[in-house]
Amino acid sequence: MNLKQLKAKGGIIDVALIKKEVIWVHADPKTGEEVTDKFTVHVRRQSFGVIERLFSPDEAEQSRNAKYIAASVLLGNDGSEAISYEDAFSLESSLGFAILTAVNEANGTGKKPVKN
Repeated sequence: MNLKQLKAKGGIIDVALIKKEVIWVHADPKTGEEVTDKFTVHVRRQSFGVIERLFSPDEAEQSRNAKYIAASVLLGNDGSEAISYEDAFSLESSLGFAILTAVNEANGTGKKPVKN
């Protein structure tokens, strides 16, 4: 395989955003009852080098997963609203993991859910 073929097959990351559905199961803050919210996030795929840098041991003082979410996730109908590191760090735990699952799926760094 040559470089042109590698690029044609998607081996080099492009700038296109990938829409991913997030399913967040959580307690309603008013009633305490379990609710399920479904929404779409726009994921910016990250290159091998960016992921390696995000998870570098030299960056241990910050949450690596919050940095990964902040670098990858855009909100809003058209994916124009970035989520800051501080907001990603402050996500409710189950929501953070649900978004992280979508990011991992878009980047091919996590297992996809098993379909029944």
